[in-house]
Amino acid sequence: MNSTKRLIPPVADLSKRGVFAITDLIICWAVIVGICGLTGSLLYQVFSRYVLNNPTIWSEELAILLFVWVSMLAISLGFRRGEHLAIDMFSRHLPALGVKLLATLVSLLSCIALSVIGYYAFQIIPSVSRQVLPGISGGLGLPAKVSWMYFPVIIGCVLSIFFILERLFAVWAGRVLVLNADADVLVIEQLENDLSLPVQEAPLEAGVSKANAEAAWVRDDVSTSTFLTDNHKKFRS
Repeated sequence: MNSTKRLIPPVADLSKRGVFAITDLIICWAVIVGICGLTGSLLYQVFSRYVLNNPTIWSEELAILLFVWVSMLAISLGFRRGEHLAIDMFSRHLPALGVKLLATLVSLLSCIALSVIGYYAFQIIPSVSRQVLPGISGGLGLPAKVSWMYFPVIIGCVLSIFFILERLFAVWAGRVLVLNADADVLVIEQLENDLSLPVQEAPLEAGVSKANAEAAWVRDDVSTSTFLTDNHKKFRS
């Protein structure tokens, strides 16, 4: 369990249990497996082409398929964590109620856009189900259809809508301050917090008073300054 938390840290300020948390964990592991499969497929394609001089017909097509699945699943994770691109130069000056109303508007527009994308992806499934992916079908013997490229779009849109609504409810409940947090701002704020922590002085050696230690530090600073000045004069001469 501890290794899982290090690899997939829990989402801050959201429920660590329940359907959403379990779904989040499953998606995270699916993305990890997909990225490993994507990387392995591309490495094998390069190896077989340039080392064995016998390129495969399935590896590139499999990499593209995995890329679509990984991308659409990861998009939903980004919505739950509030890590999508955000421009907050306007929202950060709003009062708490204004931030919540703006989050509601953004969530509504996002859900509408995702619903349209998912709807048209679903509409095209019957026609593309009659087409096969020749590389995977011929190379791996799997009945791969072009519709396999569109299923992750539908699944990703549905999951994204659920996670958007979950985060919106958390915003109104006060457990989350913003819908999407600027990652750069978060990093800067964390660095500022770390720098603002009090610096602990190193313990003094036994028998050495604080006044003597400070005098030694001053002598070291003077010696270092004198050394740098002498070297600078020698370099100029």
